Amino acid sequence: MSQEENNIKVVCRFRPQNSREISEGGVPIITVDDGGESCRMEGKQFQGSFTFDRIFPPETAQKTVFEESIKHIVNEVISGYNGTVFAYGQTDDEEFKGLIPRIVEQIFHSIIVSPPTIECTVKVSYMEIYMERIRDLLNPQNDNLPIHEEKNRGVYVKGLLEVYASSVQEVFEVMKRGSSARNNLADGSVKYGKLSLVDLAGSEKVCKTGASGQTLEEAKKINKSSSALRMVINALTDEK
Repeated sequence: MSQEENNIKVVCRFRPQNSREISEGGVPIITVDDGGESCRMEGKQFQGSFTFDRIFPPETAQKTVFEESIKHIVNEVISGYNGTVFAYGQTDDEEFKGLIPRIVEQIFHSIIVSPPTIECTVKVSYMEIYMERIRDLLNPQNDNLPIHEEKNRGVYVKGLLEVYASSVQEVFEVMKRGSSARNNLADGSVKYGKLSLVDLAGSEKVCKTGASGQTLEEAKKINKSSSALRMVINALTDEK
């Protein structure tokens, strides 16, 4: 999501087959057209065609995905716009693997090459939404933070710890610290840009996983949140 002509773009990357799928004799069932915007699925249980803003086949390198679908969002953040990158896929698919380092490096590269009259400050926060409770992964005892909205600040999570970072390595250290705890505003001459990286919960269906008990309750909350997100995105893309 960025300030380009379309506020929201949906990009699909098909992952390569894993070792289990290869050993079981699995074969690819997706065909991507030459334009890279539509694909056809021909499976035993399902067939259908799909269209996206961009489709990356399994052999696509993460560098290409970053350069063609994320880099421009990072650059706009330095100009004072807000941007959000959602990653959605199967649990443990590591959607952001290989992308976060490039995103962080691009942020600091953009700062280095910016005019000397511009002063940039980088702050990092890391939170998790679990069972509809917001938990600060940099300060885990804060496990039920409220959402607030202010005229000049917009929507934010009250009490969420923000850590200053002056280098790529410092950002990685903050993220490592947070990971260990896991279960468009402008005023005068000052511009604020925020880049949000959102790793969405696993997309498995309850009927296929056979979830029960606590796992079933988690799945219900995830599905409820996903439905709410879908309505938000539909509203943002509605031109009325």
